[in-house]
Amino acid sequence: QPLENEPPVSQTEAGYQKIRAELHEARKNIPPKNPVDVGKQLAAARGEYVEDISDPNDPRWVHNNYSASNQGEKEEVVPEGKQPAAEPEAVTRNADGTFDV
Repeated sequence: QPLENEPPVSQTEAGYQKIRAELHEARKNIPPKNPVDVGKQLAAARGEYVEDISDPNDPRWVHNNYSASNQGEKEEVVPEGKQPAAEPEAVTRNADGTFDV
C-alpha cells in the first residue's frame, strides 16, 4: 500500500509535506541560473571562439582585427596578354547620311 494514501503521522509532518509540495511546484518555474544559448555551445564545441564561453587566453584565438579596411593596399590587376581598350576615334555624321572619321 502506498504511503501517500496514509494519514500524516503528526501535524508537523503534514505541514512539512504541504510546504515540500509547494516548493517542488515553485522550482518548476525558476529559470536556469545562467542560461547559455545552445548555438553558442555548439560553436564552442566546433572550436570557434564564442564570447563568454571560450577562454580568451587560449593561444589559438586570433586577437588582431583583420576586418579593418585595406584602403591603400588595393591594386588594379590587368591579366597578361590583355591591353586596356584604346580610345575610340571621333566620328562625325554628314548631312547625306555618311560618316567621317
